[in-house]
Amino acid sequence: MITMETPASGSRPGAIGARGRLQPGPCPEGVLPDAVQPVDISGPEGLAISIETAAGWSPLRSAPLRMGLVVGQPYRLRLAGFAAAPERELYPTVRVLAKLAAPPGQAWRFPVEVVIDEADIAAALEGSLVRRVVYAACDPDTPDIVPATWFDVRPGDDALDVALTLGDPVAEVIIGNRVPAPGSVR
Repeated sequence: MITMETPASGSRPGAIGARGRLQPGPCPEGVLPDAVQPVDISGPEGLAISIETAAGWSPLRSAPLRMGLVVGQPYRLRLAGFAAAPERELYPTVRVLAKLAAPPGQAWRFPVEVVIDEADIAAALEGSLVRRVVYAACDPDTPDIVPATWFDVRPGDDALDVALTLGDPVAEVIIGNRVPAPGSVR
């Protein structure tokens, strides 16, 4: 995973995740089962996660949370239950960039793992923008299961471009201290 932090000042509320690179992927209408990628989102002890739907926010649930997301579509999450700031919430955006190649009928056994750690949360609560790109390594000598690791990209480098040099980007998470604009659900 790659993390990039930049100041969030000057951004208008609700703008995080509003613009991004166009990614191949199906439209939500007529979604085929092959277009859904299971995703596990986890974080520190006490983290609660909710996802925005057309009907509003789902109930907060304790992490880890596993859900199926349509490839190429951005989803807004609500994070709460931070030990350092229990009254605060964050509204990250998560987007699956590619589907993992799992054996037929076993996609739910091989989810994309997104880990939101305390450093990400602290940076976002302080006003920084945290962008994390999850990628699958293409090295045939790498074991099937590799512990999650991350690093910061250099200033001026794009996290997605760096991830492309290391493997296949499969998910992107953008965390910032922004409250979503009312009525911004698709």
